[in-house]
Amino acid sequence: MKFNAKIFSLVLSGLFFSSSALWAGALESYNMGLSKQSREDYYGASEDFHQALQANPYYGDAWFHLAEVTYSIGDYSLALTYLDSAEKYAKSRTEIQNLRGMVYIALGRLPEAKKIFNDIIKANPNDVDARFGLAEIELYSGGYSGATRLYQDALKRQSTNRKALLSLALLSAENGNYDAAQNYIMQALKYHSGDAEVHYLASYLDARRGDLQNAERKARGAVQIKKDYTKAYVLLASILYAQGRYDDTIDTCEYLISKNRKTAEAWYLKGLSQVKKNQPEAAITTWNNALFDNPQDEIMRAALEILVVKTYSLEDSRRNKWADYHIKKARDYKKTFMGEEARYEYQRALKIAPYNSTVRAEFADLISKSGLNELYLNQLKFIKSIKNPNEKKNQYQENKINDTIEAYDSLMKYSLASEWNVDPFYLDKIRWNVGVFYKNSTSHLIHPEAEVVAAGMVSDIFGGVATTSVSVLDSSVSGYGEAYRLARQRNLDYFSLITIDETDREISMDVVVYSGRTGTETTRFSYFRTGNDKFASILRGFRRDLLNMLPVRGKIIQRSVNDLLVDLGFVEGMKEGAVLDVIKAGKIQTADSGRGVKFDEKDLLGTITITRVGEEISLGTLKQNGFYDKVNIGDELLVRSLPNSKGTNDGNISDTAPAAGENGGRILPDDADKKKLNADELGLVKTPLVLDLIRDIK
Repeated sequence: MKFNAKIFSLVLSGLFFSSSALWAGALESYNMGLSKQSREDYYGASEDFHQALQANPYYGDAWFHLAEVTYSIGDYSLALTYLDSAEKYAKSRTEIQNLRGMVYIALGRLPEAKKIFNDIIKANPNDVDARFGLAEIELYSGGYSGATRLYQDALKRQSTNRKALLSLALLSAENGNYDAAQNYIMQALKYHSGDAEVHYLASYLDARRGDLQNAERKARGAVQIKKDYTKAYVLLASILYAQGRYDDTIDTCEYLISKNRKTAEAWYLKGLSQVKKNQPEAAITTWNNALFDNPQDEIMRAALEILVVKTYSLEDSRRNKWADYHIKKARDYKKTFMGEEARYEYQRALKIAPYNSTVRAEFADLISKSGLNELYLNQLKFIKSIKNPNEKKNQYQENKINDTIEAYDSLMKYSLASEWNVDPFYLDKIRWNVGVFYKNSTSHLIHPEAEVVAAGMVSDIFGGVATTSVSVLDSSVSGYGEAYRLARQRNLDYFSLITIDETDREISMDVVVYSGRTGTETTRFSYFRTGNDKFASILRGFRRDLLNMLPVRGKIIQRSVNDLLVDLGFVEGMKEGAVLDVIKAGKIQTADSGRGVKFDEKDLLGTITITRVGEEISLGTLKQNGFYDKVNIGDELLVRSLPNSKGTNDGNISDTAPAAGENGGRILPDDADKKKLNADELGLVKTPLVLDLIRDIK
């Protein structure tokens, strides 16, 4: 076959122009991706980088930037896959290893990340990005001083480095050193005056220390530099809200919502502002619309429900639609035999819509399975008494309820309550009065006044605990001193100060409990949750822990010679053979420090040994102290000892009644089938808010 030079030349030319076109297309897509990445349009940038790689699968830079935007989106495992390709086609590049280390941090693989960064520094002692990675590892373990040293080392090598200056400013503020924070942020503003993120973080730091005027000015500077800077607009709205400029807050929020309906912070702040303007129905509409797009925003939902309960009458049929969310969750929990969670959700639903007879019947059914027959009967009688014109009558259901009431009434003829002619549900069993206080916080970036909502929810969930009254102020306190003064004025047994910290993915609540009598610290609780239902889980945990530290406490309500009727039943953990101390009325005090109670020995009047146990009341035999009988109706009771035998209802009392003995240690049996795991046991690592802010610095 004869060689044709002309044809060969044409083929080579075609291949050259085809290859050039592919390279040009890849480069064009790559540059478009870089532009979108710089504007934080990570999904758009990802599409462009993918297109560049379709044109040129060997494009190492495109693989690297695709890994970067995938990391920014939060898909860390996929980012690692892209980094493998980047390393294959762009070998020996330090930035690829630095990003791999950051991905390992996000995945919780801290030892691997630490090795990568240390190897980079050994090879290149002046690499600042590796120091940033090591600093983040320090912050994960609470090593603020170690992180500070690393950022300072980076600053020595690059004296105008933006991330180092901003990180040091945030860490200094976190440690309460606002002078140092101001020094670092002023340097950042000097060297990077045209950077929107620098103005945004400067505004945040001013707001945190209460300088709202300067905070507003810097937030406005951030949005002037970067017109679509959502985080800066949200911060500006929260600053305006903190200044009491509610109309301006609403205007800013409406602008944000018009740009992106899924900006939950804007909806939340708009609703808060409408509440402050005494427009509750407008706020309810705002939050209701927001939850359509953001159904998992638990704090906004809680704020809505608290407002609904305050605004609408008990009979208002509109309450039912807001209860539906909790009804569905309760049914789901019930199917999976998660009793505590199901009870919580049913109680939330009935707090919102107390006259919903269908839901109350379901809740009553759940109660009956716990063996609480008297409470079950009480719920059925309440359902029968409901006269709700908005609810269609179901004759079959009505007849079934009537038949059940008749059967249980017959059964109850032989109960302690019937024999002693006592209606247990009219007994005043309140033994503990606890106050919940909070300080005003200006550092919340997601839910301003989160502590207000949490306190309101705590008050609500203790509504189902007959022995413990929780009161909440309508406003914040200046600190411990004011809280202690108010606790003394209100004669509270205990008072607590709560603080909320949250990121986009996590929420934590810290509670310090103090004696209302002495003001000394009693105990501390710390909660951290991530994933779905994290806020509800924290609230349930706090209720459980507070009840676990409160001693079981009762009163004598009737007496016949040495037979004494007391207002403690098996819902409070009573069993046959339990021994109770009888203390003169009004003589029990909280301990001077720590948990538990104390009383003078001369006020110990005798003991009662329980011989028969009902749901809400029990019968016992008195053994008096001394020759004279000084025991009277109204004298108080504490648990001296309980028999070790397990009862069928042991698990049902764990979240409904105090559970401690005289020394404040738990004495009632816990639900052995449900271990309460903490964050460490679950393998969760709490991300400090300051770390979240530092990680977001571009």
